[in-house]
Amino acid sequence: MKKLLYVLFALLTFTSAAQAQTAKQILDQTAAKLKKSGGLQATFKVGNFTDGKETGSGSGTIYVKGDKFHIDSPQMKTWFDGKTQWSYLEGSNEVNVSHPTEAELQSINPYTFVNLYKQGYTYSLSHTTLRGKACHEVTLTATSPRQGIRKMILDIDEGTGWPLCIRLTQGQGQWTRISVYDLTAGHRWNDTFFRFNSKDFPQAEIIDLR
Repeated sequence: MKKLLYVLFALLTFTSAAQAQTAKQILDQTAAKLKKSGGLQATFKVGNFTDGKETGSGSGTIYVKGDKFHIDSPQMKTWFDGKTQWSYLEGSNEVNVSHPTEAELQSINPYTFVNLYKQGYTYSLSHTTLRGKACHEVTLTATSPRQGIRKMILDIDEGTGWPLCIRLTQGQGQWTRISVYDLTAGHRWNDTFFRFNSKDFPQAEIIDLR
């Protein structure tokens, strides 16, 4: 009986390790593809949930170049040049200037996972179907409660390797879901595209939160 339990335990341990390795390989491949694809452009829908109930939503277009990004939505326009973030609020005609934390960036830019997953997380892999497409569903779980993102779930198209949906939580029953559509690669933008230009918003009030 003890021998049987030992063999069963060894088998389960091996299966778990093999699954984690496969999940990491999928993430490695997706991250490498995103990094090599030049400028990325996609439309998105984002929803915020608390205890399963939607508390807010939005949509727009995101442009990504390395660690830089620009988001254009009806509610807000955001620029990030790799260090400084500018967020223009349409309703109040204000621009908030900040140096965002890693957790804040992860909740805004769905492609920050290309660096996030490499340390501090365990992996598990399953399969699902999303929008009629077969997907790898990779779950990242933080190994420390100090991690800003406690859990992240990525649905990655098995055919293209592109992420279709990203869900993440910082705990306390709060989740963010980012659905990605119409992703195209190979775009070229100057670095100024990812910085706020005050000439385009001459009447906006600048609020420096740095």
